Amino acid sequence: ERAVFDSTRYVRPLEAPAARAGDIPTEPTRTDASSYHVALAAFDSAQDADELARLLREEVGSDALSAVMVYVVEPDGGLRLEGADGISTQLRLEWQRMPMHVPTAAVACLRSGMPLWLPDSRSARARYVLIGDEESWPSRAWTPFTDGSRIIGLVGLMWDGTQVFEPTHQRYLQTVAQAAGQRLLAMLSSGPPVRSRNWKLWIQHVLDGLPGAVAMLSAARDSSGAVVDFQVDAASPEAIDVAGRRYQDLIGTTVLSSYPTIVDTELWPAYHRVLQTGVSEFVGPFDYTEVAPGTPRFSLYSVAVSKFGDGLLVAWNQHDSPQQAELLGRVQRLGNLGWGRWNLVTDEVTWSDQLYVMFGRDPARGPMRLEEIPEVVVEEDLPVLASTISRIVELGQPVDTEFRLLVHGQARHVRLIAEPTSDVSGKPVVLDGIVQDITTTRRTQQQLVQLNEQIQQHRDQFTQEHRVATHLRRAVLPLPAEPLSLPGMRVAVRYLAAERWADVGGDWYHALALADGSVLLAVGDVAGHGLTTAATMAQLRYALTGAALMASDPPAVLGVLNTLLTGSGSGSGTVTLASAVVARFQPRNRRLSWAQAGHPAPLLIRGDGVLTLDRPRGPVLGAVPGASYDTAEETLQADDTLLLFTDGLIERRPGPHARGDDLEVLIKHVRGVIRSVEITDMPSALTAQLVPATSLDDTCIVAATIVDDVR
Repeated sequence: ERAVFDSTRYVRPLEAPAARAGDIPTEPTRTDASSYHVALAAFDSAQDADELARLLREEVGSDALSAVMVYVVEPDGGLRLEGADGISTQLRLEWQRMPMHVPTAAVACLRSGMPLWLPDSRSARARYVLIGDEESWPSRAWTPFTDGSRIIGLVGLMWDGTQVFEPTHQRYLQTVAQAAGQRLLAMLSSGPPVRSRNWKLWIQHVLDGLPGAVAMLSAARDSSGAVVDFQVDAASPEAIDVAGRRYQDLIGTTVLSSYPTIVDTELWPAYHRVLQTGVSEFVGPFDYTEVAPGTPRFSLYSVAVSKFGDGLLVAWNQHDSPQQAELLGRVQRLGNLGWGRWNLVTDEVTWSDQLYVMFGRDPARGPMRLEEIPEVVVEEDLPVLASTISRIVELGQPVDTEFRLLVHGQARHVRLIAEPTSDVSGKPVVLDGIVQDITTTRRTQQQLVQLNEQIQQHRDQFTQEHRVATHLRRAVLPLPAEPLSLPGMRVAVRYLAAERWADVGGDWYHALALADGSVLLAVGDVAGHGLTTAATMAQLRYALTGAALMASDPPAVLGVLNTLLTGSGSGSGTVTLASAVVARFQPRNRRLSWAQAGHPAPLLIRGDGVLTLDRPRGPVLGAVPGASYDTAEETLQADDTLLLFTDGLIERRPGPHARGDDLEVLIKHVRGVIRSVEITDMPSALTAQLVPATSLDDTCIVAATIVDDVR
């Protein structure tokens, strides 16, 4: 399958599509250029990505459009679901992240950079992995949106009915998606860092099915790491506090800001103990005094507190509520824990309902006495249980231990936390214990150990590949310590590696004196990172040398490099892309001719001015077999400096501190440098002071200053 490369989507800002005469809309939509600004204004009220998805669905205005999904591109190339409307919580959780190796329609759209129209989802399933079951959404569309220079996300549109996707309809949907993307980019750039809410979705999904008042709290810590407060991250629909606030209003609040007098109750230290020890506690009934006006001054509460992950699961009951027993039972099932009391004097035993479930015992048989418990314990763990009982009954010590139960033929890992109550002589008379099923935790830990071993193997392999790629780059891309003296010019070269050690890039340069007395200058960038990219970089650099010796005309040199990439496919279907600038300088008349392949144009520094050379036509290398490249010419003067560079010097990542056009920022920086540099110090001083726009990509800089000694 031939890969199609659309240069306007990768190196130019995406403009709103304009209407063409004769177009007949398939539905009453706006397809002229103003629709982009209208849509952008419609999205201006969005406060988060979910609301943006809802507004986008309303803006399209089709009754059959039932779902919208908005993804953003992550640094590793995967897709993260940022906002959605019209999809279930289950689907949202399943498709929260979409890695690049999964052959979904969205990934195909991202790889091609082109919209993907799927009028018939049944036939599309033969090519792609689709979201939802076979009956979901007969027609779908995926369209990318950009920040002006690169794709930053995708909009997925799903219809309940069949869509035809006429050209006018397609252009309108692209326009609306781009406008929504611009609004999302503005929100992400101005707001706080996006925090994954996957775990919050899960716990909220669980709490949505619970009656009574249950909340998930996360610990708020100060700079030293001490817990100073707790925040409500999720709550059940029936949760209501002493002030009458329901669960929507509770989420996001903190305990101390809402209930300041709680620090004077036994509940506040219980929160800290449970968070630290993991031992569940039941507090109450206790008196709570409220100081806020408009709320009851005195209340009587009971609260169950359990550790859940790195937070707390809290269930509370105001004692005038009749649902307390049911609520506590729900909390036990949610935390998969139960409690029991064994009276060592009367031999009475009391179990909670969940304990029967964990032990696989019929409640009609009643709770187990201490001597019956060994019947269901795995034989190898009997010494552990014996030691535990001995410490409690004979020594009166609290215990925290683990052992395995054999329930219905399967082993369950349980944790027992128990402590005795002693009489005046110090002899234990009552044993209270909490049992928690931790089978899933232990199995997960075993899986993590296996996963860590696999990760280490991959890390070792990747480290070796990085080492080989680094040696290869250094071997084929030597960096001169001093400026090169070439006919009619002094040339300085600087190579800046990315801060992330794993990213061995494909940036390269060349400065070569030719037999006819001219000079060949070049910079290039192979797409990607790693050993394969470094090897391709070496091939291009050596091929450029051979091509320049045969035909020093820049377009001809680029043609040879393009043929190398388009004609060297291994049959794997992979496509290697690269950009480059090749320039030839004639010292006798100081004439510069140059050509480019999808690469930023060089800068010309003349006196105190910095000019951008007009960019001739030329597609990226490896995209179009047999591509042709135009030539641009410029007459240089003594003391002019020509600056060639790869895009790491101007490619800025979106962020709250990114301002202005990347190239404009570079030109401004260059002007500041040349004001403080003498012409005799050019070009080495210039290359030494330029700083890449991002530390995440390699950068290659070549500066050539024209001198009087014409050879």
